[in-house]
Amino acid sequence: MIPFVDIHTHFTKTDDEHVVFIKNFTQNEWINAAYTVAERNPNFIGRKGHFASVGLHPWFLTKENAESDFEKLSEWVKIPSVIAIGECGLDKLKGVDLATQTVYFTKQIQLAETVGKPVVIHCVRAYNEVFVLKKTLKPTVPLIIHGFNKNQKVLDELLKNGFFISIGAAILRGGDDFKNSVLTIPLDKLFFETDDKDIAIESVYKAYSELAKMSLSDLKSVIYQSFKKTF
Repeated sequence: MIPFVDIHTHFTKTDDEHVVFIKNFTQNEWINAAYTVAERNPNFIGRKGHFASVGLHPWFLTKENAESDFEKLSEWVKIPSVIAIGECGLDKLKGVDLATQTVYFTKQIQLAETVGKPVVIHCVRAYNEVFVLKKTLKPTVPLIIHGFNKNQKVLDELLKNGFFISIGAAILRGGDDFKNSVLTIPLDKLFFETDDKDIAIESVYKAYSELAKMSLSDLKSVIYQSFKKTF
């Protein structure tokens, strides 16, 4: 059976064998985890189908610890079950100053290039800055905007610049304009997620399949193939 894929969740889901998920660990979680990098346990997150992303989230960056945290991150990303870097990015409403955020977001994109893993991006009111970084750094690894809930203009610019888009709870509560904009995302650039919401990934898939008038089985197949190719 083709599984549902949740590319970004803050929960470890152990009760559903039909969901492949990427558990996001922010630095306040993984830096203090009961795990030694020297062990390099490829299954530290659990059974087959359970994967992880680790990153320096802008909310938890501090000038005092950022460099040492980045050095630790550089080791964690070598773990086989860590299949993405993030979430990381830029946030103009919360966190340390934007200059510090930009330095360590840049470092994480460069690290992703080194290890060949996608980047899951947190972006709040900083899309122009993200576009500039992409054009400057020219990364070849996939860059994924998670939890997208903005307007068509922003979406068009993201797609023009080659970003992947991950949709979550917004499709369950968004208005017609947002739902119509979601349909303009090419399927090979689309992912789904639950983020920090207590919802089932199936509900996000079903909402999209009904909106797109596409069978759930076909949608699952397309997204799963894209997941395998991207990650």
